[in-house]
Formats: sequence, C-alpha cells, structure tokens
Amino acid sequence: MEKRLLLLPLAWAVFGLGEVFGLRFLLGPLVNIAPTIPNDKPIGGSIFPVLFFNVAAVLGVLAMSLYSLGIWNIDLSKRKDKADLGALIVLVTGGLLLWYVPLSFFFVVAAVVYLLAVNIE
Repeated sequence: MEKRLLLLPLAWAVFGLGEVFGLRFLLGPLVNIAPTIPNDKPIGGSIFPVLFFNVAAVLGVLAMSLYSLGIWNIDLSKRKDKADLGALIVLVTGGLLLWYVPLSFFFVVAAVVYLLAVNIE
C-alpha cells in the first residue's frame, strides 16, 4: 500500500507538467505541428480532439490515483476485466486518432457504449 501511495504525487506531477508543456506546445510557436487547419470545422476539426486529449489525461491521472490508493485493483485473470481494458484501449486510441482520421469517432462511440452497457450495476 505504501508503494502505491508514492505513485500518487508522481502521477499528479506528470499530469501537471504534461498539461502545461502540452498546452504550451500546442498553443505556442509550434502550433503548426498540431494537425489543425486554420479554417477547419471547430467541433470535428480541433475542439473535439483537444477536449478528448484533456479528458483522457485527467482520467489517466484519476485511474493512477485510485490504483495508488488501493481503491481500484486490476485483475487480468477475469475475461470481463480483459474486455474492459481492451475497450478502454480502443477508446483512448480512437480518441487520439481523431486528430488524423475523423472516422475513428465511431470506434470511440462503440467503446463508450460497450463500457456503459457492461458496467451498469
């Protein structure tokens, strides 16, 4: 338990520094590297992928926090946990692919529907 608690400040520090440097990178002088078009559609073109990136970063830090506090335990011996982890990987990968392939939005929606349908208790 004590080793897990050491992950908590590390996760929050990495999140804070990553958020600051990520935003400075995306909004700073290197904005041309981010795959956005100056006159693109705001929802599908730039706002939705940036929002997904921020939400995924916050959820990652929340997951590390819950794991480090011992509230959330990962048990990959169960089939359901493997499927949930797979759906989570599809969700994150599809969300990050929104920068490049707008069609990946359907994979994000399918992963969200699966996670909501399976985890209703």
